[in-house]
Amino acid sequence: MSPSGTQGPTGFAFLTSPEAKALAASGPRKPLAVLPTGAVEQHGPHLPLGVDIWLAQAVALAAAEGQDAIRVCEPLAYGSSEHHRAFAGTMSLRPETFIAVLVDLLSCLAKDGFLPVILNGHGGNRAAIQVAITTLGRQGILSAGFSYFDLIADVAAEVLPDAAHGTGHACALETSLMMHAVGASVRKTLIPGGTTPPSWPDPHLYAGPAVSVWRPFEVIRDNGVIGTPSEASPEAGARLFEAAAARSRAALLKLQSDYGQRSSP
Repeated sequence: MSPSGTQGPTGFAFLTSPEAKALAASGPRKPLAVLPTGAVEQHGPHLPLGVDIWLAQAVALAAAEGQDAIRVCEPLAYGSSEHHRAFAGTMSLRPETFIAVLVDLLSCLAKDGFLPVILNGHGGNRAAIQVAITTLGRQGILSAGFSYFDLIADVAAEVLPDAAHGTGHACALETSLMMHAVGASVRKTLIPGGTTPPSWPDPHLYAGPAVSVWRPFEVIRDNGVIGTPSEASPEAGARLFEAAAARSRAALLKLQSDYGQRSSP
């Protein structure tokens, strides 16, 4: 699997303009236009900067495979990553900029007759995506969004030794997924040992703390890693990726079924 491009039968940008117009008007329900979002940011010493957007794009393409009414847009690579800026290579948009771009892009898709859906791969984008969806809703534009990793917490608990405290960022989950999806990009000899020092609120991916605090990642751990990447494996990555694609497809089809009416529900 390659992180490059969405060209092909599932790519939105592969359509011509007349084809996009015809697709938007076809079928009993609106087709979906899926926008992968992520980040270009540090992922410790062992993973590349492109982890979040490459995985979101790969999951979106796999979820759309064989679905004529689901098209994957060119990915929005850059997200809200200021908490990683102490680490070289991190490229971040201000939250208000990221929200504004999402609102503009999804508005275009909706006005052309598609149901726009964000498929997200970066935890730091969650809040901004919710604001964008709310902003569009106040304008009478229906959109949706989800983070693929939120759909596979139970699978992570099955295949990773310590999903509760071993996942977070450049962790066992992301490292396993990258071993499966873009294996050549993983610097296996540089995978750090150890795990995240105790801190409050709990920074791990599936912790779900009731209290939110914004913290730069270098304050939490000096190598920018949250979790235990040494617990990663390609086998776990295959299971996680398969589940992410299948559950994302199910979520997309459910959104189309429930919200794809050509008049407002």
